[in-house]
Amino acid sequence: MVAPSPAVKRVAKDALNRQLLKSVTVCCVAIFAFFIISLTSSLISVFAGEIGYSVSMCVMTFLVLQPLLLGVLSYFRRLVFDQDDSVLIIFRYFSNLEEYRRAMTLISMLTIRFILSAAILFLPCIVVYILSTETVYNLLDMPMPSWTSNLWTLNSFLAILAAFGLVFVMLRYYLAPFIFVSNDELDPAEAVNMSKIIAKRTGADFFGLVLSFIPWLLLSIFVAPLIFTLPYFISSYCVHCRFAINDYNRDVDKFNASATPSFSTDEI
Repeated sequence: MVAPSPAVKRVAKDALNRQLLKSVTVCCVAIFAFFIISLTSSLISVFAGEIGYSVSMCVMTFLVLQPLLLGVLSYFRRLVFDQDDSVLIIFRYFSNLEEYRRAMTLISMLTIRFILSAAILFLPCIVVYILSTETVYNLLDMPMPSWTSNLWTLNSFLAILAAFGLVFVMLRYYLAPFIFVSNDELDPAEAVNMSKIIAKRTGADFFGLVLSFIPWLLLSIFVAPLIFTLPYFISSYCVHCRFAINDYNRDVDKFNASATPSFSTDEI
């Protein structure tokens, strides 16, 4: 087990206290960017309807917000390593085409894995939903069976199972963004692969850390508290990742497994 959640939170708070105002500013920029994207999508929906809103929201989130969030993560990663950076570091992946390409490669890899996993896991749920609708029976020109009225219970059960399954599948990749922002020379595919290796040992610990934040997550629903809770969330994530990688490397050295992949958390 890596450092317990209380220890992770304590280290994260200590790091935040050193640069609290700057950390809040960084997160405010990210929150403001989200609202700008949402507002722009709303304006597009006036002409293109709900489909236009959904498409524009997804596209701008993918192309703009996610690279920006990687920059935010880079700031907090360096913060927990006692680095004092300018707020402008959050735009590092927009600084040149190569940096943006690397960021979009990682984002694309994780997004594709998320979509494929969701499609597979939710397929039974979708099939049951289709069988419970009248449309499919109209197309087949047959009466709707009476037993279909009970399918909503099965559909809800399958949806819950699929949601939990998706969480545990994506836990394999939770370290990938941290590993990526920690090394400018690392290929995004290597970051994803290293995350899968280390997360086998630390995924449960990270899940426990997330559960410990449930009261703070509920508080964040009101949006305004996000300017304080978001820095806490991200810095805790970075501290946990640092402990997880160090713990992995320590065990690799202990067993002299020189052929086993390892990753250095030394400062860039």
